[in-house]
Amino acid sequence: MRKFKLFFDKEKEEKWLNEMCRQGWGMTNFFMGVYTFMPCAPGQYTYQVDLPEFQGGTGSRDQRKRDYIEFVESTGAEYVCSWVFYMIFRKETCKGNFKLYTDPESEIRLFGRLRRLFLLVGLIEFFLSIFQTANYINYVTNYWGPNLGENVVMFLGLCLPYAFTITIIIMVIRFTRKINKLKLYQ
Repeated sequence: MRKFKLFFDKEKEEKWLNEMCRQGWGMTNFFMGVYTFMPCAPGQYTYQVDLPEFQGGTGSRDQRKRDYIEFVESTGAEYVCSWVFYMIFRKETCKGNFKLYTDPESEIRLFGRLRRLFLLVGLIEFFLSIFQTANYINYVTNYWGPNLGENVVMFLGLCLPYAFTITIIIMVIRFTRKINKLKLYQ
């Protein structure tokens, strides 16, 4: 089975993947919002979504990624897939609890990485939105046509990048709040 779903919050994604597994669908692959599921025993796996840190260290990024996968698999977990920066692991529920980040300090570092990634994407999207706005203003100034449908489509095309930018900003704020909350428990 395949399902299309977009997540900006890794915790909500994990919750959904684990709920799908409780319904008897184990996730086996992911690409651009499309999750692939295979039948499994209800609740057979516990899923964790990760954004590991590969900066620094020795060896190539690919080697550090392989080393990290081997490290997580040494705990009894299984590497499922990765997409861009994200990796998804699962562990059979019968083998015990599965949580990649168990202390506030490691969670703070994880949410810091997520916040930096979202800030970068948000800044890029913001500048693209400004560019899109300039194109829209140029169109309205020089080519505004009598076709209302075309004008509405152009305006909606302008609204979408700003909506995405606002969503990214909201996620940065959420990550900052999570980091601050975790710092209280240190």
